[in-house]
Amino acid sequence: MLRRHTAIALLVLAAQLGAGGPAAAEAGPRDGFDPSARSLELRPRIATTAPSPGSRIEPADTEQDPWVGTIARRLEALAAAARDHAAERPEHAATTDALLERLRSLATTMHEDAALGIAVRDLSTGAPVFEWDASRSLNPASNHKLLTAVAALELLGADYRWQTQVLRRGDQLVLVGEGDPSLQVGDIAALADAVANAVDLSEIRGIVVDDTAFSSRRFGPGYDAQGPGFSYMAPSGALSLQWNTVEIEVKGAAKGHPVRIAVSPQCDHMEIRSTAKGGRGALSAQTWAHDEHTVVDVRGHLRAGTRYTKRRRVNDPGRFTASAFAAQLQRHGAGPLKIVRGSAPPSAALVATHRSAPLPEVLESALAYSNNFTTEQVLRTLGWRMSGEAGDWNNGHRALERYWEAAGLPLEALAFENASGLSSVGRITAAALADLLAFAAREGSPAAALWSALPVAGREGTLRGRLRRSHGRVRAKTGTLRGASALSGVVEVKGGRRLGFSILVNGPVSARRSRRLQDDVVMALLEHGAAG
Repeated sequence: MLRRHTAIALLVLAAQLGAGGPAAAEAGPRDGFDPSARSLELRPRIATTAPSPGSRIEPADTEQDPWVGTIARRLEALAAAARDHAAERPEHAATTDALLERLRSLATTMHEDAALGIAVRDLSTGAPVFEWDASRSLNPASNHKLLTAVAALELLGADYRWQTQVLRRGDQLVLVGEGDPSLQVGDIAALADAVANAVDLSEIRGIVVDDTAFSSRRFGPGYDAQGPGFSYMAPSGALSLQWNTVEIEVKGAAKGHPVRIAVSPQCDHMEIRSTAKGGRGALSAQTWAHDEHTVVDVRGHLRAGTRYTKRRRVNDPGRFTASAFAAQLQRHGAGPLKIVRGSAPPSAALVATHRSAPLPEVLESALAYSNNFTTEQVLRTLGWRMSGEAGDWNNGHRALERYWEAAGLPLEALAFENASGLSSVGRITAAALADLLAFAAREGSPAAALWSALPVAGREGTLRGRLRRSHGRVRAKTGTLRGASALSGVVEVKGGRRLGFSILVNGPVSARRSRRLQDDVVMALLEHGAAG
């Protein structure tokens, strides 16, 4: 599962996003990080290492970057695999009359004004088991994250890791990012430790932010750059930290006295402005941009003896990360460090490197907890690696389309704005999602790592409170927007047979009723899914 410091941070972030209130619920997915997230199995933290020969990050070049050719070859191989997969797929999978009758009965119970799409596939062959209006284009909400995750596993590989490096040129350190979605304060603290052991910090005067692996654009289509700083709409950047959010903690005070405010991580990038005082009433915490800083704006009242916590996004990911890194260096005796943006010059010497966990582990926050930020970082990484140009939503969009085409899936079944499904216009069909899962399940596919990144129903993430009677035999991705609910994943039935499913509900139906139908369909697969 996740590394220890990341796991702890995830639990904190789960509580923050789960307490987002009505505004957050209306503006974005409510299946964000589950507020009742489980205690995670812990892994040792990935160590920050000294540099190895030839390991320095070099600027991407369309002629010299080996990733461009690697992904082109993988797309060609995928297209061949898709042709073979389609040729070998039976028209229908063996099933039971009891299952078909049960699924039809459930499908007819849905509200007449609702749009319902159901598709079930036998993952060993890809053959259809059951379909109900499966070719209808519907909003998949966060189920779109499945496409982003599968494409990344297929094109980048399950062993892909991001690097964050520290270089030195003269009296400056250069902090170089590749878009790691999982970088945490513990990681930059380890980088600072390594730098302090290798460099005389009294000679260092500044930090250069090199986040040129991605374009300067921070918010993708479908995201709102305004508002109170919702954490589920955090900005994206090649150099990012703690999902580009901070935790704001406010402690109440006696009536009329100023409240106490702490922001984590502490760094000079964050500027606190508060008019909040002790007393009865409401309290609000927002973040917004001011010059090169992120302002934390706290207003209202909070009684003595009470505590308020909120997680909000930062404004400039690169400067935020560099500022937090500078704070860690100052623990080792560094003086004030000027932060500027630039590119690492060829003459800069590598000092230290942090490598992320492998891609499947990083994807856990996107799939188990529906973290939008992680998915957008992955999309931009795909765009960067495929094109050799700065990662953006444009070339990332093209990377997903090229994967979709290579996998033999129909382009007319797919429409999307961004990587995470935070969109009112995104569309996909249940048949296409189920076919995607079946293709990912083919023998030898790197996307087989997807199954371990999905949460176990009744135990983990956004599925912790659902399908408790499935006894660990269901892994799936949830999706919830206003007017859209989705559940897609895999179920293991009797005899070890695995079925892939996608259940999409759109329209004037409550989330509770949609989820009940989805759970009933999955339980029907468990109870009757063995082939006759």
